[in-house]
Amino acid sequence: MGTVTDNARAGYDDFNSHDFESLLGRMTEDFTWEEAPEVPGSPQSVRSRAEFAHYLRSFDEFWERFRFEVMETAETDDTLYARVVLHGRGKRSGADVALEIHHVWGLRDGRFASMRAYLDEDEARAAAGIGS
Repeated sequence: MGTVTDNARAGYDDFNSHDFESLLGRMTEDFTWEEAPEVPGSPQSVRSRAEFAHYLRSFDEFWERFRFEVMETAETDDTLYARVVLHGRGKRSGADVALEIHHVWGLRDGRFASMRAYLDEDEARAAAGIGS
């Protein structure tokens, strides 16, 4: 199945191609998502894989185009850090967005059990247990 980093990059590819079933298959049933509090218009957290699936499907309501570009990854025993750039275009506004976000993924039994998003790189790296 590849390394954790390979699986994470494949998960971002799944997201970008809207293959949500494949993406969800990489997660535990009790997967949790904690959004960066500074990100407007999204729930601050979801508490299950099913709830996350609903959240994923809501993106098409608000975004004409939306994808993640992986810039960097680093992993420890049970954590993966990913520096990504969110690229999107608002469906109603037509505004283009490019925002650097830092994802910290928690792992359990080879699957993603949690993800927390940060806008502050140092805070994310500290949470992931990696240096800058």
